[in-house]
Amino acid sequence: MQHAKVRWPAIAIWLVAWGLLVSLDGTFNLANLSLLLVLASAMAGMFLSTPSSLLGSAASVLLFNWFFIEPRYTLEVNLHQDALLLISMLGVNSVVSYLMTRLRIAAELEAQHAQAAEHMQQWRASLREATDAPTQAQLLRAFLELKTKHSVSVLLAEPPHLMGNANALDQQGLKACMQQFAALGPGSGRHENQNTLFLPIRGQARALGAVAIHRHTSQALDASTLQQLQQACDLLGLEMERALSLQLAQLAKQDAQSQSLRNTLLTSISHDYRTPLANLMGAASAIHDQSSRLSTEKIEALANTVISEAQHLHRMTTNTLQLARLDAGPLQIKKDWESLQELLGSVLAKARQRFPTRQIVVDMPEGLPLIHCDAILLVQLFDNLLENAVKYSPDNTPIHIRVQQHMTSLEIRVIDSGSGISDAWKTRVFQAFERVHDDVAQADASDAHHLRRGMGVGLAVCQAIAKVHGAHIWVEDHAPQGTALCLSMPVLPQPDMDLREV
Repeated sequence: MQHAKVRWPAIAIWLVAWGLLVSLDGTFNLANLSLLLVLASAMAGMFLSTPSSLLGSAASVLLFNWFFIEPRYTLEVNLHQDALLLISMLGVNSVVSYLMTRLRIAAELEAQHAQAAEHMQQWRASLREATDAPTQAQLLRAFLELKTKHSVSVLLAEPPHLMGNANALDQQGLKACMQQFAALGPGSGRHENQNTLFLPIRGQARALGAVAIHRHTSQALDASTLQQLQQACDLLGLEMERALSLQLAQLAKQDAQSQSLRNTLLTSISHDYRTPLANLMGAASAIHDQSSRLSTEKIEALANTVISEAQHLHRMTTNTLQLARLDAGPLQIKKDWESLQELLGSVLAKARQRFPTRQIVVDMPEGLPLIHCDAILLVQLFDNLLENAVKYSPDNTPIHIRVQQHMTSLEIRVIDSGSGISDAWKTRVFQAFERVHDDVAQADASDAHHLRRGMGVGLAVCQAIAKVHGAHIWVEDHAPQGTALCLSMPVLPQPDMDLREV
């Protein structure tokens, strides 16, 4: 039916041409009328096969001889010029018909190739969006089934995974296809007598799997179709290798980062732990060796040094371990409904013991909503923010803690009157082992700068704690001088009163 539909335009062209010949008979000479047949042959050749076009051209010459060459209604040719005209018509019609049909076939093939290339490109895009090899293999299976109209089975090599209904014999064929790294079955040149066609999923140097197309005949597919099916399999193989390479590169990058982190950590520990340990050992040695010659006030001062340095080591160790714990991977923290006033109250109580001479001013409204958080982590976050403000501001200036309530969040600001942080460092300060005032931090042994020591992990821990709580932390300038460390904590729908009491 499809071929009949294609021939209708050719039949219509011939009918129109012969209608013009009859109507123009006697008006134009035979040479001019013959041009109509040449034109009709060229146009009809766009819709006919090569044999049909040549047959139609020959028939048109015979009919032209029958109806228009004297003596009419016979196939006799009296004049030499009429014989030459008929021979020329036959030759020109045949050549034009042949060329037009070949041109049409070439155009159809080109359109098919363009469509196949477009389908292949679309399928490759969908292949790249797949996240794992089994999903990609399922996409290949669906693509091949659509192209061949036959059921398809896929065997992946690593790890072994079979998709589809392949019997024991087909499974052996899949394994043999992978081992031989070549197609097997009809049209492949190997094992032509079987019905199933096996195609390898080829990578650069090895087969990553194989495909079985369960056909019901041993008749070979045409070369272009077989090539297209193999290209689809090769695309999957290359995509699987690319995904594996990216995975290995990511693992190598993570290993390099971990190694760099370990090296940086060891370097920081060797540097930042050295001074407090030396101070601690010096004070303890003095108490142990010279206790009988030291006054009570001196012993008390040395004991305070031991306590202070031990607390400093404890804070550095806690921050470092907490950062490693939070950065190790997905962390399930234990959250509960907590009061922000109580959390900040416990932080302030410890801060006033550590910094008895420092003024800390709190501006916090009453009736704040509860926050859903891990109390231990949040106390550590506030403690780090407060310690950072104390370190990097003059001793005679106050520290301000301001809390503001918004529709869906609570905003806490810890404000100091220090030298501030440049814009280039406002994001970098939250990276581990980064310190804005690194030149000052090197003077660990200086009494004037003993509060500025540290490993540069305090704010990194703050960011990690904020992240696991769905909070946001950032740095702002504070006018006329100083820095505001800001934390925005989400406010969730509040629990029922009965649940809060429990």
